[in-house]
Amino acid sequence: MRPQIKEVSDTGLLVTHYKNDNIYPLLPLLSQEFPNWTIDKIKNYVKLVISKNHDVADILVAQNEASYYVGLVVYTYQSISSKLLGNTIKDQFVKGIVVENLIASSPILQKQVFFIIIESVIKIAKKNNCEFVELPKFDETYELIKQKYQKQISDINGFRVFIKLD
Repeated sequence: MRPQIKEVSDTGLLVTHYKNDNIYPLLPLLSQEFPNWTIDKIKNYVKLVISKNHDVADILVAQNEASYYVGLVVYTYQSISSKLLGNTIKDQFVKGIVVENLIASSPILQKQVFFIIIESVIKIAKKNNCEFVELPKFDETYELIKQKYQKQISDINGFRVFIKLD
């Protein structure tokens, strides 16, 4: 079951599930992420994600006080070998959330928006008994996440980063 998220952070950003298949409010963010895609292709992608069971894939959006979308994340639930998380004792598959797309509208606020959205993803992961959150390769935009979760982070081959959850 999909836990309801409606969270206002200290920054005044509201993070919620995106339930509407109308992509036009998200188009500035999505066209930034997919600059070579047509509007129809972007629309089909969003419909595909939204149409999935929410235990398979979902979209979270961050809105400011003026209801402008300043960030979004598309994520999926997946299972991986526990060896990728450093478990050398027992090899089994563990459930987690994989961040597929993470977008912020402003380079100036990108670190804060990414942090707030990933915090919401981590809360969802914990509520669903996930053992990890997988993020794209770290760069300076993940600085706040790296600071908070540094003891739980493992970097696999420099391509993807795992945050091990307690």
